[in-house]
Amino acid sequence: IHTEMHMIGCSETEGAFDISLDEEDMIVADFIAERVVDTQPSFVDHVSFGKDAFQVAMRNLITCRRNLNITQKALKDQPLES
Repeated sequence: IHTEMHMIGCSETEGAFDISLDEEDMIVADFIAERVVDTQPSFVDHVSFGKDAFQVAMRNLITCRRNLNITQKALKDQPLES
């Protein structure tokens, strides 16, 4: 049994996207260089994520920032303690 995890995170200025298998990173998005970095070791058969992997990461980043914006607006006037 294997565990695959997709991690997407963002702030207003930063973003993170990575895919791991059994807690080992396989690819990480480099949003500054606008590419996906393959972090799989050279001694394994590499899993291919296709030519559009960076575009998928960008779409996820855009969605994350939209959700962040919605959440910030929804919580803007909420008291720190209820």
